[in-house]
Amino acid sequence: MVVLYNIIRIFVANLRIQIKYCDMIRDFWVKNYLSIRDKQELSFVAKGPASELVAEVSDGVFLYKLGVLYGSNASGKSNMLIALNKVFSILVHPKSKVTSKINRIPFALTKDHPTEMYVSFFADGIRYDYGVTFNEKYILNEVLYYYPKKSKTLFYERSFVDENVQANIKFGQSLKLLDKTAESIRENTWNNHSALAVCGKVALKEDVATFIHLYDWIMKNYHDVDGDGEMGIVEILKEAYDDSRKRKFFNLMLQKADLNIMEFRPIIEDRVLPDELREHIEQNFYEKMKEDLLKPVTESIAFVNHSAEGNFEIPVKWQSKGTIKYIRILNVLYDMITNSHVYYLDELGEDLHNDLLYYYLNVFIFNSDKSQLIITSQETTILSQDLINENRGVVWFVEKNRETASSEYSRGDSFGLHKNLSLYNSYRIGRLGAKPELGSIFINLED
Repeated sequence: MVVLYNIIRIFVANLRIQIKYCDMIRDFWVKNYLSIRDKQELSFVAKGPASELVAEVSDGVFLYKLGVLYGSNASGKSNMLIALNKVFSILVHPKSKVTSKINRIPFALTKDHPTEMYVSFFADGIRYDYGVTFNEKYILNEVLYYYPKKSKTLFYERSFVDENVQANIKFGQSLKLLDKTAESIRENTWNNHSALAVCGKVALKEDVATFIHLYDWIMKNYHDVDGDGEMGIVEILKEAYDDSRKRKFFNLMLQKADLNIMEFRPIIEDRVLPDELREHIEQNFYEKMKEDLLKPVTESIAFVNHSAEGNFEIPVKWQSKGTIKYIRILNVLYDMITNSHVYYLDELGEDLHNDLLYYYLNVFIFNSDKSQLIITSQETTILSQDLINENRGVVWFVEKNRETASSEYSRGDSFGLHKNLSLYNSYRIGRLGAKPELGSIFINLED
């Protein structure tokens, strides 16, 4: 095991490229969204570089590259990830129609109030600060600043005027936009999407390169919750197999996971469809879809397993939920090690043994300097790890306020715990909140 672990560390070190840029969130806050009524904040700012959990994203700027949100079921952990995803979605995704609504779910008791979000983040080594206020129909105002030369500079600011009136948009002088370009952006900025999102629907002139660069960077390096969700497990593994370095990484990580898997390879399988299903497809689907669904063979993946009596293959369809989950997050891990990315993984640890979860997180922590991983989890034994206990700023405890039913988030270093007190033990005895208060185990159904 030790030898294999060292092999993986050496291999991962060789995988890593000299990344001069980084992508990380500095801080984020949200108000009136999902289960969050009052302003709730996540700050990844660290005091200094004295930890493997900290990365220097700019001269003298240190951020935590890991964030862990704990809480009971329905506490609102996942909602913070959804909100993080939402603010970037608003920033880069245009609407197809001027009448399209913004997908917004406000807190139930303040649904008539707008939603507010703010995120400070790094893209290609440059800091950006973005704030937006919106309802289900319009972006009421938004402002984007950046720090191209370490000083705060206006990128653009915009405010809502009226339903059928063009938004009022002011651009920063440092962008050096031509008047025609600025007017083109204004004309194409509908009231239901951001000014930056215009890059996703209109071909702009060369003088807007700063706009396009930021747009492309976010699209490529900031991801949806649990990844972008476009690829199936067979597609993920086929792509990895076709890249020799990525294939080697997957094979080594699968071996280390103690799944009895030595390697994987693409295969062709016969497709067997019941007559009733085949008839349904023939009668109810378009020709192209029908052709794909009725192919006599299908592409799949086989895993080579080892035994004392010889190796044998098991198809992907017979693998456990845990193995499939692990393969999906390996794809994320490879990205974070070999490039600069921000990923959010919901309920990490679900379907995984806790030792495998620790190993996954440690490979990320010790081999990625320019990426950030933000997770929710109910695997509380992570809190017993020395590295986490010594860096309590990477942990947030989430619980519902009993009076307001709103989610509240408390950073692990905000409780004033002595450094010799364990986060894990403190959480178990209820000193940090974020635990379910369960009723009696005895059930009485009589009136």
